[in-house]
Amino acid sequence: MTLYRFLSLEINEQADCVWRGQFITSREENDTHILLYALDDFYAEVFYDTQQNKITYIKGFRANSHLLPYKSMISFSGQLD
Repeated sequence: MTLYRFLSLEINEQADCVWRGQFITSREENDTHILLYALDDFYAEVFYDTQQNKITYIKGFRANSHLLPYKSMISFSGQLD
């Protein structure tokens, strides 16, 4: 699946795709649990609101700059800009 196709999907369809990807790590931000997944040629973040007990947003991206919040959690083979 391409990033552009992924971004055109509804959130439930995006979630189905993400669960088939590779889980990398997660982080907390206020009341939101953010899970990072690697898919075919892009990454996806799943934003889970712990207060509402639901996924509120899924963000797909390729830019390494979006990986910076995870820099201390995982080892990257490339350089982060």
